[in-house]
Amino acid sequence: MAFPIILSLVLSLSNFSGGKIFAGGHWKITGFQQYGQLFVDNYFWHALKNNILIVLISVFGQLPLGLFLAYLIYRKSVKFGEFWQGILYVPSIISVIVIGIMWNLIFSPYGPLAEIINKGYALSYSSNLSNVMASYIGTNGKLQVTDDLVHKILAINPGTANSFFTNPPVELKAMLLDMTNESIPMIQSDLTHLMAPVWSTNFLNKEGTAMIPIMFVTLWCWTGMYLIIFLANMQKIDSQVLESAQIDGAKERSILAHIILPELSGVIMNTAILCIAGSLSSFALIYAMTGGGPARITQVLSIYMYEKAFMGTPDYPLANAISIMMVVFSLILIMITKVVQKKVGGNDD
Repeated sequence: MAFPIILSLVLSLSNFSGGKIFAGGHWKITGFQQYGQLFVDNYFWHALKNNILIVLISVFGQLPLGLFLAYLIYRKSVKFGEFWQGILYVPSIISVIVIGIMWNLIFSPYGPLAEIINKGYALSYSSNLSNVMASYIGTNGKLQVTDDLVHKILAINPGTANSFFTNPPVELKAMLLDMTNESIPMIQSDLTHLMAPVWSTNFLNKEGTAMIPIMFVTLWCWTGMYLIIFLANMQKIDSQVLESAQIDGAKERSILAHIILPELSGVIMNTAILCIAGSLSSFALIYAMTGGGPARITQVLSIYMYEKAFMGTPDYPLANAISIMMVVFSLILIMITKVVQKKVGGNDD
């Protein structure tokens, strides 16, 4: 592991542009100009911010959730513990490429999630439309079109109406007058298909929300792995200690806070280091889900490094500088974790 890191550091300080490294005279050490370029690169800081978001959802999402689920299974608070243990662990052993493609399809505008939500919207709109139209049905069973009816229909979902009509009140009334000979269910169905709200996946292309699906899938994918780690270490705790605490009248909350968590303190810190290292090097899942996203809004450092090294005109020194910065950030976060570990008195057992 040491040699690639040292070589990467050397290349990040050079003007290497490919070919044989030791051919002689084709490259030289140029200093820290690549790092200076990174510090003024907005894409670098954006990728780093996305990485930090993944670190946060991993450390403060996967670990607490994995610990909680492990505790429920360990204390037999849920039935069929072994079944849930297996089900929750399955995502972490499936290829991340498969997972990324699967969730990309799920979040697609034409995927199952959009279909379910849009069906719910249509049912809700159809129900509201039926209530509005009920009082405008004449004795002959036909719809009585009035200005008041038109305004009430438009009020159900004004946003969609404005996207379809230039002058919604006039155009909708004209359309309803043309439909008066149709049956009420047919009119209701036509209006529902035309004006029911449609779930939009635009949030996947916006900077403030594009990372939400990735963070969710990251949480879903790896929580089971930490559940197994915590559960295995909980099973090493002397059962007589827990039984004695229960005999003395200790409640579950006290058992968790004063027996189980102190016993797992070292494990929690070590899993936090795993989370940090894995989060900063995350590549396959995000690339499979988004490929970096429009305008690189979901790009992380590993994808940015890959882009600089292997896409378009390679910039090997800059790509290696990014990789070195990933190592540096990882070491900084791990050092912070170790400091916290000493503060809370965790052990490495």
